[in-house]
Amino acid sequence: MFRFLFLWIASIVLIIGCQRGPSLPSDIPPLTVCKIIVTQNGEPVDGVSVSLLPVTKTENWRTSGVTDANGTTVPFTNGLFEGVPQGKYKIVVSKTERESDKNIPPTPPMGTPDYEEWMKKYFGKKNIVTTYSLIEKQYISFSTTPHEIEVSGKKTIETTIDVGKKVREKLIP
Repeated sequence: MFRFLFLWIASIVLIIGCQRGPSLPSDIPPLTVCKIIVTQNGEPVDGVSVSLLPVTKTENWRTSGVTDANGTTVPFTNGLFEGVPQGKYKIVVSKTERESDKNIPPTPPMGTPDYEEWMKKYFGKKNIVTTYSLIEKQYISFSTTPHEIEVSGKKTIETTIDVGKKVREKLIP
C-alpha cells in the first residue's frame, strides 16, 4: 500500500512539474500579454512573422510571434515566455514566399532508370530560388515601420496593425 501511495504522489509531482516550463530569468522584467492582430488591406493575414524591437535597443531579449489564420499572434519573449517586457517597441513584420526559377523535380531513387534520366537532364544545373516579400517594404524595417506599441503593466494589451496593400516584391535571391 505504501509503495502504491508513493508512486501515485511521485506521478502527480512529475506531471505538475513538467507542465510548469522554465522560470523567468532574473534580467527580464515582468511580462505583459500582448495580442497583436495583423491585417493587410483590412483583411487578417496568417503566417506573418511579428517582431517587437525595443526603441532604446538596450535590452538583450527577443520578442516575436507568428500570426494564425485570424491574423492574431501573442508574442513570446526569447521564444519561451508568453508576454512582452514593459517598454516602447517598434513592430516589424515579414512574410515571404519562395519560388524556383527552374522546376527541377526531386531526385529519384538511385539505381532506377528515372535516376539515370534525371542525372542526364538536371545534374549540375542550379535550382535558383527567388524570394518574394508579401509585405510592403516600409513594414519590414525598424527604421521605416510606422507601427509602435508601448507596453505597460496592464494585464493584456491588444492592438491591430495594417500592413498596407497586398504585394509580391522580389527580394535579392
